Amino acid sequence: MRNNRHHKRGSDRASRLGAAVFVATLLFPLGGWTAAIKPSFDCDQAHGDVENLICSDDELAQLDLKLAKTMATALAKASAVDVSGLKNEERDWRRKRNGCAKASDPRQCTVNAYQNFLGRL
Repeated sequence: MRNNRHHKRGSDRASRLGAAVFVATLLFPLGGWTAAIKPSFDCDQAHGDVENLICSDDELAQLDLKLAKTMATALAKASAVDVSGLKNEERDWRRKRNGCAKASDPRQCTVNAYQNFLGRL
């Protein structure tokens, strides 16, 4: 009788492992993680390593959305002269953010870039 219980526990473990593998294939359909939160841009049109990183990371995607909303609000409130300056500043910032691909820790560099720019807006 004891061997049957042990065998049943072993088959339960195998069933749970099979279920976990099934769920993992649903979550990682192409062998890579995709973020549940979508950034402000189309990930199918992502350019470069940093944008691909943002598309695969919920925290970065959330920061991207927050920046897009904050920037839209700032642009709506700005004078015509200030709009031009804000757009230039954003373009320069985006160039620096994309440079995070060469950092020793690209993810942390990208987080810092978003947080710093959000703090300035």
